[in-house]
Amino acid sequence: MNMRYLLNFLVVALLVVVSSSFKAKPPVKTYTISINITNIRNKKGKIQLQLYRTQKAFKAEVPYKTFRISKNDVTGKTLDFKITGLEPNHYGLALLDDENGNKKMDYGLVYPKEGFGFSDYYHTAWSKPTFYKFKLYLNTDKSVTVKIRYM
Repeated sequence: MNMRYLLNFLVVALLVVVSSSFKAKPPVKTYTISINITNIRNKKGKIQLQLYRTQKAFKAEVPYKTFRISKNDVTGKTLDFKITGLEPNHYGLALLDDENGNKKMDYGLVYPKEGFGFSDYYHTAWSKPTFYKFKLYLNTDKSVTVKIRYM
């Protein structure tokens, strides 16, 4: 009789452990970055928007996500784009106006031939900025402006 109680106890304990491991976790709240891209000089090529989460990834040019955006909807010199479903974290946007569609920055003798920009940061220095200059912390829906610079 004692063996039967012990066996029942072990079965119930096992069921409790197994069922607790299958409990649904609450969904993580996600957010949207609304991006206003300004100073676009023409409708040639595509906008390449890269989303970074760390300085190390930005320095190595390994984005978290990349978006290739058609310039068909450019109005004046402006284009709007949204990135949805992002979990709370640090993010930074780097943009390339890829006018010839080759998915990389093209250079003349010294200067970039194509435009570039960063989230809420207009870069005027000669060297590449650090991630910390244009990062943001996403814990609510945000709007940012990326003003493209051409040299």
